[in-house]
Amino acid sequence: MHLKDEATSRMKRVLVFNFFAGVMDRGIPLYAQNLAECMRRVGFEPVEIQCPAFARRWPRWARNVAFVLFEQIVAPILGLLRGCSLAVYPYNSVSIVDSLLGRAVMVVHDLIPNRRHNLAGRYICVAQTLHRWIGGRVCAASEHTLIHLRRLPAFKRCSLALWSNPFYSFESELAWRGAPTRRNAGGPARVVLCSGIGRYKDYSGALRSFAHSAALRGAELRVIGFGDDAPLAMRRVERLPPDVRQRITVLPRLALKDLITEYLASDIVWVHSKKEVFGRCIIEERLCGRPVVASDIGAFRKFASFGVQLYGPGEFDAAMSRALERGPTSSMSPVAYHAPLEAAVSEVVGALG
Repeated sequence: MHLKDEATSRMKRVLVFNFFAGVMDRGIPLYAQNLAECMRRVGFEPVEIQCPAFARRWPRWARNVAFVLFEQIVAPILGLLRGCSLAVYPYNSVSIVDSLLGRAVMVVHDLIPNRRHNLAGRYICVAQTLHRWIGGRVCAASEHTLIHLRRLPAFKRCSLALWSNPFYSFESELAWRGAPTRRNAGGPARVVLCSGIGRYKDYSGALRSFAHSAALRGAELRVIGFGDDAPLAMRRVERLPPDVRQRITVLPRLALKDLITEYLASDIVWVHSKKEVFGRCIIEERLCGRPVVASDIGAFRKFASFGVQLYGPGEFDAAMSRALERGPTSSMSPVAYHAPLEAAVSEVVGALG
């Protein structure tokens, strides 16, 4: 027991600032949670900071104020008190104190927040500007973002690396499921649409495509990704003709096990978007061995080699037909996907810590 405790005490501690864990189940909180698991697997000890339980139901503006205070004041102090040699900030911003101390890694998912002219956008821009000025370490959460950062003069002084999205929690939950769920043959096709709030998701455009699709005539559509905003998504469904809207169900916030159940019970998983920097849903679905149909956009094109059916204008029905004919396919290997990430995390943390 003492040997184990001694070994643990010698492990390099890394602060992982995951403030919105417990507030949101997907997005950056899920990324940060899995990144912490990656660090455990390569021999580091993550120390996670999360939003206090009492503050998780505060109004959004109050939580955002608390986020800034925790990132700029609480996180660097706690990191020093806990003996962390490095601090990882995965929310597109960073602690100015830890940047100046040379112990911060800023993770950038995309630059969309930088273009917003609200207080959150300005805060991110200020934090990033200082981190770039001192030449701090920046890790991109996708290859698409990394390519973009390398083209920008503002990031020329920074040391850039790729920390791609990990899927440890998804892999662990999926392993308990065994063989994929099979639905009764002869019934209507079931399609799961991965969507959400945001203009780039083009949810209205997806509903129009479904309503006018000959390939999906009679199919059931189950919509995921709206979480607590599911009633808002359902109001848009109510504008459709009765014979279409009766085939659409908008699901509420799903636990991971329920999300996997939806994937495994589907005939096709559909990812529709005008712009993305990563395709997390696509990889999750391929891990489940489900046929995937997705918009033909830059971040999704690399998945064509994994059997994903891409569609552009006028190609939707053809892509859906190909996916229906193909049926379930062999799953992706999470081991192969995680190996480069684990190597990159070891390199960055080992060099800076």
